[in-house]
Amino acid sequence: MANPDIGKPRRPMEGDTVFRTITGFEGNNGRASSGIWESTAGKFRSDTTGYIEFGYILEGECRVVDPDGTVHHLKVGDPFVMPEGYKGHWEVDDFVKKVWFVTLTS
Repeated sequence: MANPDIGKPRRPMEGDTVFRTITGFEGNNGRASSGIWESTAGKFRSDTTGYIEFGYILEGECRVVDPDGTVHHLKVGDPFVMPEGYKGHWEVDDFVKKVWFVTLTS
């Protein structure tokens, strides 16, 4: 397994969030990738400009809030898709871990 990348949100809103990302697959000349992502508590913006993401919650729970205020509660076993150009935000109260698959659209 690859070493994890440790980082912070590019668009933080609240908290001192830390991300841990492991990329386990890259293919299609770098246009597709998949891995595991973890986040500690915090609130941060999402922007999927240029890609589509499929995710599946492995541990913990969170909320993804659409720009119009619609709240999606995600817990263990929940799949989700973030369409290209999604600009909502994440709210993590404690911890969340997901498996992700991303494909570039441009």
